[in-house]
Amino acid sequence: MNTRLAAYFIGFLFSFTLNAQKTISISSDKQQLIIGDPLSVKISVTYGLEENISFPSFKQMIGDSPFELLKTVSTDTILLDNGEQQFIRELLLTSFEPGQYTLGPIRFPAAGNQTSFDSISSNSIQVKVLPLPMKKDSSEIKPIRDIWNENKNWQDWLPLIYVLCGLFILFLIVLWLRKRRKIKITTPEIPLKIVSPVKEALEKMDWLSKQNFLEQKDFVNYHYELGVIFRAFLEKQFEVNLLDLPTAEVLEKIQHLPISSLLSEKMIAWMKTVDLVKFAKYEPTYSFHEEAFQEVKQFLTQFLSEESSITSENK
Repeated sequence: MNTRLAAYFIGFLFSFTLNAQKTISISSDKQQLIIGDPLSVKISVTYGLEENISFPSFKQMIGDSPFELLKTVSTDTILLDNGEQQFIRELLLTSFEPGQYTLGPIRFPAAGNQTSFDSISSNSIQVKVLPLPMKKDSSEIKPIRDIWNENKNWQDWLPLIYVLCGLFILFLIVLWLRKRRKIKITTPEIPLKIVSPVKEALEKMDWLSKQNFLEQKDFVNYHYELGVIFRAFLEKQFEVNLLDLPTAEVLEKIQHLPISSLLSEKMIAWMKTVDLVKFAKYEPTYSFHEEAFQEVKQFLTQFLSEESSITSENK
């Protein structure tokens, strides 16, 4: 029984010793300041190594005082010789409202007995915020000399120089535009090169001879291009519609044109057989394709040599 009481008594003394070790103080570098000036406030807390503290917020520290936090200057923890540790935080404050204010006391929660918690309070400090000093003599706030009599340097003329340069550049642009309007741009007339239908058809025949339709055995497209060249020539030369007509109607219309004497029997046979090649997949001999090309080219060449007489006959 006595041993249990002794243990309770020792624990009570140990708890009391821990609480007694906790101290907190607050200090400032000045007791009064002019509004807007900085105020350095230092908060020092001493506590045991086995203890933890919860630092209060800035609002809890200043209470209703109209101070603002500029920055936290430093935060240090120092180990003391007596086995305790000291927590020091330095803050930089300011205020823009004149008056007498009190900073603190700051309260920290501290463990008491097993069923309650006590709090440790710091001291409080008085700080007076002074308004801006006013000059008694109004002459003191006048300029030393009249600003209108100050000597001007070249930099004072820069705005005027910029304006004048801008106006000069604008004048040059307007002058250039007016001069440009007066210059009459004449472009030489390029005479249009008129190519007769028969010469155009012969040029297309040269183009067709350079293609690879026959080498690739693409006979359908080969005869299609050859037929388009022949019919387009007749359309442009005699102003008749032949491209969209079937072969039978084309042959009928050709009978009424002054070229019927130039058409060979092989050429007429080609026009009839080519429909079988394009639509019925008829495969004539290889020489048929080459002879068709030569017949059309020979027809165009002969027409070119007799163009003047045939054209006058058509008129």
